[in-house]
Amino acid sequence: MGRFFLLFLLFFSTLNAQALTLEELIFRLHELKPEEIAREIEKLPQEEKIKLQLLFLSYTGKNREAEKLLKELYPKKLITNVLELPETSAAIVVDKTREILYVVKMEKGVPKIIRRFPCITGKRPGDKLEEGDLRTPEGIYFPLYWKTGLPPMYGIGAYPLNYPNLLDRKVLRRNGHGIWIHGTNNPNRPPHSTNGCIVLKNEYLEELRKIINPKVTPVVIVSNLSFADRDEYLKEKQSILDFLLRWKKAWENTPQDISEYLSLYSKNFVWKKGGYKEWVRYKTRITRYKKWIRIKLSDITATKDGRLLQFGNIYVVSFRLDYRSNNFSSKGRKLLYIVKEGQQWKILGEENL
Repeated sequence: MGRFFLLFLLFFSTLNAQALTLEELIFRLHELKPEEIAREIEKLPQEEKIKLQLLFLSYTGKNREAEKLLKELYPKKLITNVLELPETSAAIVVDKTREILYVVKMEKGVPKIIRRFPCITGKRPGDKLEEGDLRTPEGIYFPLYWKTGLPPMYGIGAYPLNYPNLLDRKVLRRNGHGIWIHGTNNPNRPPHSTNGCIVLKNEYLEELRKIINPKVTPVVIVSNLSFADRDEYLKEKQSILDFLLRWKKAWENTPQDISEYLSLYSKNFVWKKGGYKEWVRYKTRITRYKKWIRIKLSDITATKDGRLLQFGNIYVVSFRLDYRSNNFSSKGRKLLYIVKEGQQWKILGEENL
C-alpha cells in the first residue's frame, strides 16, 4: 500500500493530456501492467486525478483529507464569478491552476456548472503582464469570432479573445496580443505548455462551439474559482443589477439633470478618448442638444473577476444596448467595468464591443 501511495503522490503533482478516462481506466485494469496503469494515471485530467485520490483517501480512512477534496471537487456554495446570464446563454470560467474549463448556466436565478473540460494554459504561473511572458491573462474577456484555416497546432480552429481589453490597456498597462481559445491536433500535449492561450482537445472545442456566442459569451479566467453561500451570492447579484438599472435611468434623465449620471462614474474612469475629465466634457456637450433619451437593455451578462486589484474586484456587465434620442439612434454591444469605491458602485471603464 505504501508503494501505491507514493505512486499517487508522484502523478498527482503533474497534469498531462488525456488518454483514457477514469472510467475507462478502471474498466481496463485487468489488461494493463502496473507501469502502464501508472502512465495512464499520469495522463488523466486533474479533476479525474482528484476523484481517484478521493477514493484512495476514503479507502485508507483519511476522512479529513477526503472531505477537503470532496468540497473542492463538488463545492456546495455557489460560484460567484457568474452573476447574471440570459436564460439560453452560458458563461465560460477557466481555472488556470487546475486547468479545467467550466461551462456555467443559470438555473432558477443561480449559476450551475453544467460541463467541465480539461484544458491547457500558459507555461508560467501568475497573471499576464507583458508580451512574451508565456502567461495566460486573468480577467474577463469575450470571444470575438471563429477563425479557421490555421496551422495544425491550432487544431480545428480558434476563438480570438478581446485581450488586451480597455482596462488592460489604460489601467493595468498590460500589453501583448493573440490570446485565443483554440484546439490542438496533438493528443499528448503536456499541461501548462501554451504561450498564453487556452487549448482544448478538438472534440471538446467542437462541443464548446455549440455554446459560444461571439461577443456575448463571457470568458472568466481565474487562478481559482470564487464561491459564496446562496444569500451572499443573491445579495451581490441584486446589488450589481440594481446599479445597472440606476445607471440606465440616470442616463435617460440627463437632458433634465446630468449630475446623477456623472456621479456614477469613478474619478479614475477611462474610455477610448481619455479619462474622467474628457468624459464629463464630452457628455455635457452632447447632452446639451438632447430633448429626450430612451434606452433598452437586453441579453445582460454580469461576471466577477477573480483578482483583488488595487481598487478591489472588477465586475463586467455586458448587454445589448438599444439607444434612441431626438437626434441620434444606435444599437450595439456595450461593456461596463464596475468597481466598488467604499460602499458605492462606480464605473471604472466603458467600451463598445
